[in-house]
Order: sequence, then C-alpha cells, then structure tokens
Amino acid sequence: MIKTKPFSWWHGSPFRMFLLFFLYPLFVGFFVQLVALPHLFPSLHAGEGLLQGGDWLYFHRLAKDLAERIRVEGWGAWELRPEGQAPAGIAAIFYLFFAPKPWVMLPFNALVHALGGIVLFFLVYDLVGERSSAFLATLPFVFFPSAMNWYAQLHKDGIFALGVLLFLWGWCMLVERKRGVFSLFAIAGGSLVVWVVRPYAVEILGFLSLVAALALSLVMLFRRRKPELWWVTLVFLWVAAFSVNGIARIEKPIGKPLTHPWSYSPWVPDFIEEKLRGLAEVREQYRFIDPEAMGNIDWEVTFHSVGDVLRYIPRAVVVGFLAPFPSDWLKEGTSPGGALKRRICGLEMVVVYLSLFFFSLTFWRYGKIPLVVVFFFAFLMLLIYALAFPNLGPLYRERYGFLMTLVALGIGGWYVGVRLGKTGKFRGVP
Repeated sequence: MIKTKPFSWWHGSPFRMFLLFFLYPLFVGFFVQLVALPHLFPSLHAGEGLLQGGDWLYFHRLAKDLAERIRVEGWGAWELRPEGQAPAGIAAIFYLFFAPKPWVMLPFNALVHALGGIVLFFLVYDLVGERSSAFLATLPFVFFPSAMNWYAQLHKDGIFALGVLLFLWGWCMLVERKRGVFSLFAIAGGSLVVWVVRPYAVEILGFLSLVAALALSLVMLFRRRKPELWWVTLVFLWVAAFSVNGIARIEKPIGKPLTHPWSYSPWVPDFIEEKLRGLAEVREQYRFIDPEAMGNIDWEVTFHSVGDVLRYIPRAVVVGFLAPFPSDWLKEGTSPGGALKRRICGLEMVVVYLSLFFFSLTFWRYGKIPLVVVFFFAFLMLLIYALAFPNLGPLYRERYGFLMTLVALGIGGWYVGVRLGKTGKFRGVP
C-alpha cells in the first residue's frame, strides 16, 4: 500500500505547502544566478546571473533603461509594457527600489511560481477529492527544471501560468457550484493576470468562455434538477464569460495588417476566418525568425486557407501534447546549453507521456462536467499554440500551464485509483 505520511505533513497545512513551493524556486534561483552560471558554467554566463541566448537579456536591458527614466523623469515615465514586454515593466519597479540586478526579482518570481502550485493543488483537489494525490500531482509543475526559465531568470511565463491556472480553477469551481462569487473573482483575476503579460491570450480565452457558457447553459436547461438554484449558476456562467471578454477589451493588442496570402472560404463565418488568417500570419512570422533553428518543427507547413488549417489539426494535436518527441531528446542544440535543455525536456516528457495516459483513465473514471470544462480549455489552447508556433521553444513555455494541468490530473487520478483500488473501494463516476 502507498505510504502517504511523507506527504501528509506538507499538504496538511496550506502554509507549509506554500513555504515548500516558495523556498525551492527561491533557493534554486539564487544558486543559478550567483553560483552556477558565474562559477560552474561560465561559458553559459551572459553576466548579471543571466543565461546566454534568452529573452531575459532583452527584458533586463529594457528594465534598467525604464528604471533610470523613472529616476530622472518621475513615475509618469513608467509603463507596464515597455516595447510590449511586461516583465521589463514589472522588473523596473524592483530595479528602482532595490538595485538594477536580476537577482532582486527572484523573490517575486518564486512567489508567482508558488502561487501557481497552490492554485493547481486546489484545482486537482476539487476534482479528485484527495489531498495526498493532489499534492503529488502538483509536484511536477513546481519542480520541473524547465520552469527555471522563468523563476531563475526573467520571463513572463510564470505569470502567464499563474493566470491560466487561476482561470481554470475558477471555471472548475463555477461548474461545481463551489465557493460562489469567489469563482468569478478567480476567473476574472486569472484573466487579468494573463492580460498583463499576453493580452492576445485573453481574447482567445474570452471567445472560448462564450462557447463554454453557451454549451453549459444548454446542458443546464435540459438537466436542471433544482429550479431554485440552476438559474443562479446560469447567471454566473454568463457573468464569467462577459468578464473575461471585458478584460480582453481593456487594451487590445496592436493589430498589424494581414499580408499573408489567403484564400477565403464562403462557408466559414468571416469572424472565424479572420482569426484563422491571423493565426496563419503568426505562424509565418515565427517561421522566419530563425529558419535553421534546431527547435523548429513542421517548419515547412504554412496555412493559406481554412482547409489547410483543418488538415493540419490532427498533427497539431500530436505536436501540442507530445512534442518534443523522443527523436529530439538527444540532438545537439544551437543555443547555449541547448543540448542540456533537450536532455532535461526528454526526462520531463517521459513524465508527461505517462501522465497523459493516466489522464485518459482519470477522464474515464471522473468524467464529470467540471473535468470536461477544464479539458475543453486546455485542449483548445494547446491546439491553438501548436497551430501558431512552428518552434518548440515558445510552444513548450506557453503551453506549460495548460499541459501541466492535464499532467497533474493524470497523476492525481492515478494516485487515487491505486490507493482506493488496493482497498477495493474505488468506484468511478460515470
């Protein structure tokens, strides 16, 4: 029988769990910036504790420049997204008050990462109903080495993952009819956090929220059992959907003229076709950032019609969930530390593959509507990212919150199944 005592002390108290999730990335972040890069791997060190070849070098420069402008011109010079990059705007505040060094961001990075782990814990706990399994399921999200890209350096993906998880947990609570108004705050709060770093993603989540609200409303109208309560949930659904769309309209991303050749289909609504054409444009831009990059995948694939997009969807599902593939794990990288990153990704993907298999069992055993809703958002966002990114770097980072939610649910469902199966008490929920 699986022993739960090693876990029970940690998950028995939310504060202790938060402390673990916070201190680990904080310690690792300081070790990477102050010891590992400057002293153990100096060939990979770009200075200031930053790894060579990453976006964090650009963010750090922007943050230093903005902090200096604020010092000279006052707070009127501050902007959330200098040159469109929120990590720089946030870092500039810390640089101004403390020092223009990346290490001053490490406590903030660790806090964001820890909060993401706590939210994921409660999401899994709400769905599988067992604390030990929810704690175990959260550990890959917190401890996967690839997360060092945002908590040990300077990036937007930790903030993005936190927003995604809050959004998903809010929808889970809303559909489960748990915690009332708090579920709306979680959805709106998660959307706002996502908006801070990636406004375009809130537009997508807003559209999916409307689809989810419509589908759930139809289900409720046909299956309502408590006439005095069902309409309250119905109202909450639409308040949630419109709140996400409202946040998406606070500041819409600056649109660029669409120049990618496109053949219009008369059978597709214009608003959908324009979104797909925009997605094709994004993919085209990524294709020419670095045509020779080792991380490119299906680089030759382009979209010139809705039909092209539809034909690529089966492959995009495979790429979105399973890339990088085993054949990529042992290749040499072109960026500093690229080979080591590939080996680490390989180890992580083994866990992902196993967890996704168990997620199918979790889905079969616990296929309640809240789990279906979480899967709906995660699946479609993974698909959209796989369609848009012909490179594994941005795909791997931006899908993290969505993919790791499914991974956690797979581990959580497996753990509960093994424990209760040993006692003969496990009963699936049809």
